[in-house]
Amino acid sequence: MFSQFGPKKVTTDDIAERARISKATIYRYYRNKREIFDDVVAYEVNQLLSAMTEAVNSETSAVGKLRGYLLSKMGKLRELVNLLHITRVAWSEHWPHGTEVQDQILDRQKVMVAGILEFGNQSGELQVRNVELTAQLMVISLQSIEFRWVFDSMDVPLSVYVDHMLDVIINGIKKR
Repeated sequence: MFSQFGPKKVTTDDIAERARISKATIYRYYRNKREIFDDVVAYEVNQLLSAMTEAVNSETSAVGKLRGYLLSKMGKLRELVNLLHITRVAWSEHWPHGTEVQDQILDRQKVMVAGILEFGNQSGELQVRNVELTAQLMVISLQSIEFRWVFDSMDVPLSVYVDHMLDVIINGIKKR
């Protein structure tokens, strides 16, 4: 409902009706609609971070870990409608915690990508001089590409898109 109508337009009455419970039941657990929205977004953030962590941990190479990270993130984002809604619209009007949530997700991704890059350096698969800066650059740069993939219908399958993106990141475009 938050995604469909926006946080401002959804009421506690609407939530109770859709959930087929009384408004009193909602107020037993939540003080207001904002707390409900906070919990919904926190749940989606945890789903996203868990999916990315699981994908990264299941791979054995640095490039595989980067691929798993990208596939899981971009694939999972399409499912997380409320998280997408707050990242696409100007949430400061609707939800003052939006910036904190976005910063939390970005920070966790930077740590994850830095860990992958460091792993690649230690295994000899990669040669990254400044791991922290490279991780920050990758996460922030890829964010605009990821949201384009998630919001726009592209005719390229996700795995092809991610593999090409990784080829550009790992091998570059410079003539050899």
